Amino acid sequence: MTDLRSQQALVATPEKALLDLVYLQPGGDYEEYLRELRLQNLDRLNIDALRIQSDGFNKPKVHRAVEVTNRLAQSETQEYQDLPSLFHAGANQ
Repeated sequence: MTDLRSQQALVATPEKALLDLVYLQPGGDYEEYLRELRLQNLDRLNIDALRIQSDGFNKPKVHRAVEVTNRLAQSETQEYQDLPSLFHAGANQ
């Protein structure tokens, strides 16, 4: 529950929001669809929380989406280098 001045609102975590989207979207568990979302900062996504919350849906589709998202997060981590590492490597040349 989040207070917004004099009102209160329920705000979903990023993990819950993603699972809701996957659940409601036909083909939401397809890798192509998840790539098209252009999810950012997947390194900040809590994969363990995603797995735990997916159990509440009790749907194979949602579980598949978690595994695809995990693979996307791992590949994103491998694709990018930290800028300081690049700068240090360039200084040595």
